[in-house]
Amino acid sequence: MTSLTRQKILEKLENFQEYLKYLYQLRQEARSEKVFLRDFHLFGNTERYLQLSIQSIIDIAHLIIIDLNLKRPEDNYEAISILFEKRIISDSLAQTLTKMVGLRNILVHEYGKIDRKKVFKILTGKLQDLELFKKQIIVFLKK
Repeated sequence: MTSLTRQKILEKLENFQEYLKYLYQLRQEARSEKVFLRDFHLFGNTERYLQLSIQSIIDIAHLIIIDLNLKRPEDNYEAISILFEKRIISDSLAQTLTKMVGLRNILVHEYGKIDRKKVFKILTGKLQDLELFKKQIIVFLKK
C-alpha cells in the first residue's frame, strides 16, 4: 500500500472516530425510542452522523480497492463484498455493512422514506459493528 493511500485511510478513520463519538453521545441522549422519535435534533443528528460514518466506510473500501489494483466495483455493495473476498473484513461484518450501505442510500436519496424506528435500533444496537470495521481496517493496515 502506498504511504499516500495509508495516510488518506488514516484521515478517514480519524473522521470516522469523531462521527462515532457523536453517535455514542446521541445514544446517551436518546433515553428511549419515544424520546428519540419526538426530538428532531436527536434523530436528525443521528441520521447525519450515520450517513457520514457509512460514507467513510465506503470511501475507505474504495481507497483500498484502488490501491491494491483490484477489480473496480460496480457499486458500493460490491466494494464491501470485495473487502470480504480479500479477507480484509469478516463475513458477518460484510453482511452488516451491506445493510448499512442500503441505509446510507436511503438517507441520501430517499430521505422522505426514513424509518426512524430503524435508525433508533441501529443507534442503540449496531454502533459496535462500526467499531469492528475500524478495528479490522487497522489490522489490515498493520500487515
